[in-house]
Amino acid sequence: MALHALAIVATRGTSSSIFQVATLVRAATALELVVDVLFEGDALGKLRRDRLNISEWSPAYAAILSELEDRLASADFTDMETFLRDAKEHGDHVHFWAEADSLNVAGLDPANLTPLLDGVRSRAAFLTEADGADAVLTF
Repeated sequence: MALHALAIVATRGTSSSIFQVATLVRAATALELVVDVLFEGDALGKLRRDRLNISEWSPAYAAILSELEDRLASADFTDMETFLRDAKEHGDHVHFWAEADSLNVAGLDPANLTPLLDGVRSRAAFLTEADGADAVLTF
């Protein structure tokens, strides 16, 4: 059975988590999947314009962080926003959504978030639409 769609709920707000989301999006688009990502909680907070490109890797990477940053630099990784943009533009059907309740709870203004977001969705609406996806991943 061929896959057609993937839905992702991103909840963690570290650079490593956002990097993993973008990598997963890029892999899914290589398979020509429709991909929808809902950023909520800490992950949405990480998408603030003033924070997205700040290095905030998970403590699990501490022992190898300098090596990781060297590898990313040699692979032409310039910043997180560019990496997310490239992942999104790699596919024809990729959407990034801000979760409505997370915006309200954190007092975030969508204008202060990355312009890569396609809009605001409630978690319930996102999951209802994701019901048709081949897989729904949350991390």
